[in-house]
Amino acid sequence: MDISADGNRDIHRIGGASVENLRLKPREATLNPPGISVIKAPTPSAAAQEIRTGLPKAKNLHEQAKTIGSASKEAIRAAGFDVVPTPSAALPNHHRIIHPEGVAGFNDANLARLAEAFVNTTGH
Repeated sequence: MDISADGNRDIHRIGGASVENLRLKPREATLNPPGISVIKAPTPSAAAQEIRTGLPKAKNLHEQAKTIGSASKEAIRAAGFDVVPTPSAALPNHHRIIHPEGVAGFNDANLARLAEAFVNTTGH
């Protein structure tokens, strides 16, 4: 079953949805709750634009925004994760993908299921 086909794909991961790009970075592992950054936006292009506008000095993210992984909240939840809003002044549509087991939930098997919930697009 292609769980990515369910619902509106308005959750976007800058850099795409490979298992490697979904792994917790050291700083993300210390967050409460631990999780990875995503942007909620109507299109991948809108998510990329929010990153470029909100974080103008983050050139590495601008480069990564050429590939965007997009999924619905339903597909992310079906993969065993959840999405919570974590807005900031710079990124008002910032959300975080979390797992009920915290850091331990971001293991390779779970991340493989999460990656399947996304569809990657390029050219943004």
